Amino acid sequence: WDSGAGAGDRIAVVGGGLVGLLVGYLAARLPGAEVTVVDPLPDRRPVAEGLGCGFAAPDDAPSDRDVVIHTSATQAGLVLALSLAGAQATIAEASWHGSADVALPLGAAFHSRRLRIVSTQVGGIPPDRAPRWTYRRRLTKALDLLCDARLDALISGQTAFADLPDAYPGILADPATLCHRIIY
Repeated sequence: WDSGAGAGDRIAVVGGGLVGLLVGYLAARLPGAEVTVVDPLPDRRPVAEGLGCGFAAPDDAPSDRDVVIHTSATQAGLVLALSLAGAQATIAEASWHGSADVALPLGAAFHSRRLRIVSTQVGGIPPDRAPRWTYRRRLTKALDLLCDARLDALISGQTAFADLPDAYPGILADPATLCHRIIY
């Protein structure tokens, strides 16, 4: 919602982790949208393509995008997102950087291209939707949108709850981890 992405837009999602792939999946459902997930891990390509998105490594990412959604949680990813945006495009910052400072190149062509950076946060409903959308309505719709067998590709493994103390460091260290299922 915060990105303003619409039908026919050329959209880049920088960061092919769980959030980025889900965002790409939703954006690819917009009629006529061209969505490219940008990630340095080539193993993410089949997952992105299975969700209806194109895929590109950072060095091969398409530029002149109408909307860029940044989900990598890295400074390099946000800098790349700025570089992929076309004139007067919107860059939606969906990453959480915690207390880290992030340096951005806001000189050069940033102003002449009239780029717009907007923050997006799932903890609140955007003001333009708040009169009509409740948290319950949004949660109900989100759960409904998750009922697609293609999203099973995002489950990258599973572990019994009792085994978590020993397995968790390996789960976190594995670059293939997207959404790890815990069995109770």
